[in-house]
Amino acid sequence: MAGYEHALFLLLLLGYLLRDLPGKNQASLYLIAGGLLLVLLPPFISAEIPWNLILALVLPWIFWRNARSWLHVERHIPGREAYLWLITALSLALIVAFIGDLPWLRAIFFGIVAASMLWQASSRERLSNPLGNVGPLTLVFLLVETSFALDAPRHYLGSLFSGAGVGMALALLSIAVVKKVLPKYESWISLGQVYLAYWTALAIGASAIGAALISVVVFAEFYQRRLDIKGPITGSVLLDDRLTFFVVLGLFVFTAWQTYQPATLVLWLEAGLGLFAGLLVTLLGRRMGLPRFEHLSSAWHSSLQLGLFLLGTLILWPRGPELGPVIIWIALGSAVFLPVLSAILLAALHDLNARWDENPLNGF
Repeated sequence: MAGYEHALFLLLLLGYLLRDLPGKNQASLYLIAGGLLLVLLPPFISAEIPWNLILALVLPWIFWRNARSWLHVERHIPGREAYLWLITALSLALIVAFIGDLPWLRAIFFGIVAASMLWQASSRERLSNPLGNVGPLTLVFLLVETSFALDAPRHYLGSLFSGAGVGMALALLSIAVVKKVLPKYESWISLGQVYLAYWTALAIGASAIGAALISVVVFAEFYQRRLDIKGPITGSVLLDDRLTFFVVLGLFVFTAWQTYQPATLVLWLEAGLGLFAGLLVTLLGRRMGLPRFEHLSSAWHSSLQLGLFLLGTLILWPRGPELGPVIIWIALGSAVFLPVLSAILLAALHDLNARWDENPLNGF
């Protein structure tokens, strides 16, 4: 894995850890901050890290753990929230453009991804919205599939649909299996089918991201309908994820230790402005009465988490030429398109369900 991909992987883990931090031991926050500081120190022992294996193990878990983000998406975005998101993205773009001298296109891309990741990290609501989904999904595409899209652009769109087909088929098959097993095995099947979809798509050359996303969305939707669950289904409902959280935390600290970002005056200035921006956004969000920021009013450390995320983003974000315009548009376009495709497939499945007298999965 190249250096810029290493940094993007750390950013993805950082967003996941900060979102899932509530309810965990608050010492974890200090471990996350310590991991970020390790980035500024050269490792005295360099280890060979099996990145492909790590991605294949971590990414399906993140998809499954955040099933509600992909399934329960609020299509209507309040105007005040959209304006604050745009101001946040623009402010972050201006910081890296004027302070870090990043080209404007890459600066705007950074602002979009960082603002979206900040929105996801701040969410404690039952429903998510596209503002918080596009950033994490863009990072996943950058990590896994942009090279395929560059090498075979004519075949890449087909790979997305192929991956979606793999994910949908395995999700429906898993639902049929769930109906025939004891309840204690259901959580393991729900998790295993996401991994199976991701690995199967990788093996046949289809989109692993498309397969994992569609599988978790379809399975969660029809599993929820089968059990008549009113609220959103999440990984933590099915399995105790505390152990996995600390495993991912350990992975974050170790991979941060293997990363080296030399500290410069410009970097510290950017990081300080990022920390200030994160605190300012939470203050404005509370003053504007936005639900996603209301929980921060009684927990100062939660506000500090968002500032810490922006500080880490500005430290870790790659500044080299690897993120060119073509890669940027492929990753961002795919991150917007794939949730739309999942919504279309769900609508088609619901339409079939409405035409039959009984649940279509009963036929399996």
